[in-house]
Amino acid sequence: MTRHKNWLRQEPKDFKNKSFKSKKFSKRYLFDADFRDSQLERSIFDEAMLEGARFDNAILTNSSIRNAHIAHAKFRDADLTNADLSYDRDFPRSKNTCFYVDFSRATLQNANLSRSPLTYARFEASTLIEANLNRATLVAADLSSSNLQKTDLRFANLSRAKLVGCDLRGANLSFTNLSGANLENAVYDHTTIWRGTRYNQRTRWTNGKRQPPPLGE
Repeated sequence: MTRHKNWLRQEPKDFKNKSFKSKKFSKRYLFDADFRDSQLERSIFDEAMLEGARFDNAILTNSSIRNAHIAHAKFRDADLTNADLSYDRDFPRSKNTCFYVDFSRATLQNANLSRSPLTYARFEASTLIEANLNRATLVAADLSSSNLQKTDLRFANLSRAKLVGCDLRGANLSFTNLSGANLENAVYDHTTIWRGTRYNQRTRWTNGKRQPPPLGE
């Protein structure tokens, strides 16, 4: 057991192309750890310190990364289907955040990111179909060309976010903050819910203009 603990704490933390299915990494210090191309289905990273960690091309389906510190971590092209990256309502966020995390081209279908502090996060060309982003903080996040069909964005803060070319059909943006957001070329239809959506004169809508908004359509 001692050898196993020492191995987990080695520097650099190289776990590339390994299998850790259903493995528990809760509360471990894994700064800059390399999990690229690893099999991590159902693994648990709750409250782990993962700043700068790399999960590119990793399989993280049904994994739990709740209340974790994943600032500057990279999940590019990773499969996070049904993963839980949520934050508890009363969890202190002074240390653990998701700032600058990179989910470019990742699959986050049906993932739970509710209440996650995702300021400056990157989701370019990612799949977020039916994901839960309720009350998430996505200030200045980049969701360009992402698939947000049927995504729960209620009460999310998307101020200054980039939503260029994203698919919002069936998405619920009730009481979402879109102040200063850019929705140029975004796709929406009658199934998109805009009830109580907040915006301002700096919000750019699908036609690239600041006015008028599509909320009444």
